[in-house]
This record gives sequence, structure tokens and C-alpha cells, in this order.
Amino acid sequence: MAIQALTYTEVIGRCHGLPYPDEQQYAQITSQFWRFRLKETWNEDPSGNFVTVGWILPCTAINMPWTNKFKVDHQSKTIDIPYAEGEDYESHAILEQLIAARSQGLLSMSKKLEDELYRVLGINRTVRVPRGGSALFGIQTFGIQMTGYVYDEKSGQMKIWVPKRSATRMQWPGMMDNTVGGGANFDEEHFDCMVREAEEEASLPREYMRENAKVVGKISYFHVRDAKTPDGLGFVDRSLQFIYDVELPSHIVPKPLDGEVEEFYLWSIDQTVDGLKQGKFKSNAAATLIDFLFRHGYVSARNEPEVEHVISSLIKRLPCA
Repeated sequence: MAIQALTYTEVIGRCHGLPYPDEQQYAQITSQFWRFRLKETWNEDPSGNFVTVGWILPCTAINMPWTNKFKVDHQSKTIDIPYAEGEDYESHAILEQLIAARSQGLLSMSKKLEDELYRVLGINRTVRVPRGGSALFGIQTFGIQMTGYVYDEKSGQMKIWVPKRSATRMQWPGMMDNTVGGGANFDEEHFDCMVREAEEEASLPREYMRENAKVVGKISYFHVRDAKTPDGLGFVDRSLQFIYDVELPSHIVPKPLDGEVEEFYLWSIDQTVDGLKQGKFKSNAAATLIDFLFRHGYVSARNEPEVEHVISSLIKRLPCA
């Protein structure tokens, strides 16, 4: 039985998770969230100067075994870290909270929580959150997606380097992906993140990437993953991804290096489109590749009647304080 092809709108919808057809429904959805707040600039006053840096699902707010470093206000639907006894107090409080959740079987992580740290955006100092906990607190992260392509020497046709994710990955195992992608560490800008990830994931030379990879735009997504059980935790995955393109010469061939990729394939545009419409790609990689196909003229009003809606849906609103 043939699998019904997805539309581009449906593919992008998988990345966002929730539809936002109008402002009223958007407001209804976000009004259910709890606000995770930190002090914008540190001072000793325990009551003021708080800003919202994350959005927490009600199930998480209720089921999380909160430590005494957090102030949970059920009436105002706010969760704060009101005190700080040193520069890294809030970072340690977040880490301690995630360890507590994991010890009770509420959070599953294969790596050490300290392995990859993201920076909490929206405040005037460095507070770090482990990668595996950013969506639990609904903290916006940023990272990169890079598409590597070549032109066939005989036909002149464009082809895209498409990796297959390792079957041992916790998320999206065995799915197809964009050439290179990853989140920026707490002390890293997006360009440096792109160069590092290109080498770590695909063995691409740093110097070549620095000289030839170009940032061409950005996409954002806002994906809500509710709890699977009544006593479970939910996630609000908010991210801004800087998009890079790089044309690779025939002698530079991506190769797996860090074990996150099983193999790289050189796919034609038709193969890539078929893979997208069959749902073979990781969701944010699929959105990135649709953006790539649009910018290079492979998705247009000639072959996509909803092209304006498709492109506008690549940038989603993010809730703010």
C-alpha cells in the first residue's frame, strides 16, 4: 500500500507541533503555560527585577519534584530562582533540579548533564542549562543547520549531502538529517558553532568552512510535547536556528566522525523532495531543507500552490513575557 505523500505545510507542521491559525488561539495556548523567571540583572532584592526566560507546561509545574532553590507560585503560575549565593548559583540550581527529576525516573538522559551546556537568553549574565533540560524549562536555545551541496561534474545537477542518524541516538534514531546541525554552547556564537559541528559531525575542514560557508537566514520553531503519563513531565522546545549553505568541491566528502551519523548519502533534488514528503527527515532538518529548496528555486509558485504559506510558516512566533 502506497504511503500518502505529505505536503510541505504538513512537513513544517511536524516541526512546530502545534498550529497557530490565529492570534486568539495562540493566546489561549500560551496562557496555559507557567513562566520560568530569572533576574535580568542580579541584585539582593528577592522580590523584583524578574524576567521570563522560559515557558513550563502545567504538567511539569505540578509533577516536578522542585527543590528548595525554586519558588513555585501556583496562583500567579510563576517559577523563580529568587536567591543567589554566588556567580553560578542559578546554573547549579537548574542542574540540581534536573538531577532530582532524573533520580525519580521522570527524565531520561544518556549523557552526563554537564556534557553540553546552553546559555539562558534574555538576562545580563551567564546562566547555563544542560541541553537535556532546556525544553523542560521552555528556555529558548539557538543553533545552526548547514546544508552542504555539490554540482555533478557530468550533468551539472545539484545534489545534497544527506546523513542518516545513528540508530543509537536518543532522538530521531535512524532518520535522515540535514548535512550538519547542532546547538550552540553557552560561550559560543553561531558561526563558531557551525565550524565546530561541521568538523565533529562530518569531518569537514575548519578552514574551508570558515572561508566558504555562508549564513543565509534563520528559522524558528516552537514545539510542545505534553506528558505521556498523568504524572509525567512535558517539554516546550523553543529554538532559533541560523541557516548556512556551503558548496563543497568533489574532493571534500563528508564522513562520520563523532558517532552521531551512520552514513552520508549524496542525494539528488528529486530524492530529497521524495524523502521530505515521505516523512523520512528529522523535523527541523526537514524545515531547513524546504527553506533551501525555496531559496534555490526548486520550490516556487510553479509547483507549490501554497508557497507563500509554506515560507511564512518557517518562522513561528515565540511567546514573550
